[in-house]
Amino acid sequence: MKYNVSTPESWKTILEFEIPVDEFDSSVSTKLVTYSKKIKLDGFRKGKVPRKVVEARFGKSVRAEVVEEIIQKSYEGACKEKGITPVSEPRMSNLKVEEGKPLTFTVETEIDPVIEIKGYDKLKVRPSTRRIKKGDVNEALESLRLRLAEFTDVERSVQKGDFVSFEYQKVVVDGEEKKDLNSPGYPIEIGESKIKEFDKGMIGHKAGETVSISIKFPGDYGDAELAGKRSEMTILIKKVQEKKLPEVNAEFLKKIGEFADEAALRAFLETDLQQRELQRARSEACTKAVDQLLDKNKFDVPPSRVERYLDLMHEEMQRYARSKEEVPPREEMGEKYRATAERTMKRYRLIDFIAAKEKISPTQEEVDAEIKKLSDRYGKPFDEVKEELRRNGTVARIRSDLREQKTLNFLIGEPEVDESGE
Repeated sequence: MKYNVSTPESWKTILEFEIPVDEFDSSVSTKLVTYSKKIKLDGFRKGKVPRKVVEARFGKSVRAEVVEEIIQKSYEGACKEKGITPVSEPRMSNLKVEEGKPLTFTVETEIDPVIEIKGYDKLKVRPSTRRIKKGDVNEALESLRLRLAEFTDVERSVQKGDFVSFEYQKVVVDGEEKKDLNSPGYPIEIGESKIKEFDKGMIGHKAGETVSISIKFPGDYGDAELAGKRSEMTILIKKVQEKKLPEVNAEFLKKIGEFADEAALRAFLETDLQQRELQRARSEACTKAVDQLLDKNKFDVPPSRVERYLDLMHEEMQRYARSKEEVPPREEMGEKYRATAERTMKRYRLIDFIAAKEKISPTQEEVDAEIKKLSDRYGKPFDEVKEELRRNGTVARIRSDLREQKTLNFLIGEPEVDESGE
C-alpha cells in the first residue's frame, strides 16, 4: 500500500491511496477461496464449489466487498501510522477500480488543528467585586417582601400600583381589527407598563367597566407585527387588586427561613449578595480572559464540530420550547448562531490546551464534594447517587466541568474588592 497525506486546511486531512495490483488480486483470491468453502450451490457439495464457478457467479460482488475492506483497513492503518485523529466521518472520492491497474482512492477527514496558546501566563485580568452596601441589603429585603405580598380585590377605581386583570373586547391596529390577539393571562401592574397611554387610560376605572384606549406601541415592542403601530382598544376590566407588603415581623421571618430577628436576616442577605457579586465578578473576568486569549491566538476549528454543536443547540430548542412556540428551522438557526458556535468551540479548545499544559485536573475529593451536593439535594445516599451518576456518564461531565472551572480560576486569580462600591 502506498499513500500520500496532505493538509490543505489546518482542519482538513486528505489521504490519497494506491493499492498495487498484486495486493488487490491476492485479497480477491483469498476472499473467493473463503466463499468457495462456505457457499452451497445445486450440483456441488458444500465446500466443494470450484473457485472458477464462484468467481463467475459472485466475482463482481466479491471484488466490491474487497474494495470496501481495503478502503477501511487502509484508512485506519494510515491514521494510526501518522497519528491522525479524525473528528468527522471520512469522505471517500476518486475511486478507480480497473482490471490490471492499481486500486486508487482518496479519503478526506477533519481533524483538530495543532494549537499553541501563548500569553496566558501574563494575563492581567482579575475579578473586581463591588462592596455590598446597606442600600443593597435594603433592596434585597424589599424584594423578599414583594415576593410575599398579598393581593386583595378592591371596588375602588384603578390607581397607580394596582394590579389589573382584563380582556380585550376589540383591538384595531392601523385600521385593521386583530381578532387573534390573546388577552394577558396574568394581572398587569399599572404604572410599570412601557405604554404610558395604556396606564393613563386604565386609571380611574373600576372592575366591570369597559374602557376605550388609544395607544401607540413602542418601536421596540416584543411583537414585531405591533411595534411602532397605533391601536384603538376596547378593554373589559375584570378585576382590580391592591398589593399589600408584609411587615418584617416574627411571622415574616419564619416564612423566609426561621431567622431569629431582622438583623440575622440582613446578615444572611449581605453574605448572599457578597457571594453573588463574587460569582458575577468571576464570570465577567473569565469571559474577558478567554476573549483576550482568543483575540491574540488565532486558530481554526473543524466545521463538523461547529455543525454538531449547532445540532445540539437546535435539539435543545425543540426540547424546551414552550407550548405553541415555533422553533426556527435548523438552517436558519445555523446561520444566526454559527459565529457563536465557532467561538464556543474555540473556547473549549483553549481551555483544554491550558489545562493539559498546566496539568490541571480535579481531585477525587473535589468530584465527590460535587456529588455530595447532589445527594444532599435529592435526599439520597451518597454511594447510591455516585453509582447512578457513574452509570449515566454524569460523573465524567462533573469532572470535565471542574477541570474547566479550575483552569479559569488559574487564569483570573484572586478577586480585587472595589471599596468605592461603584
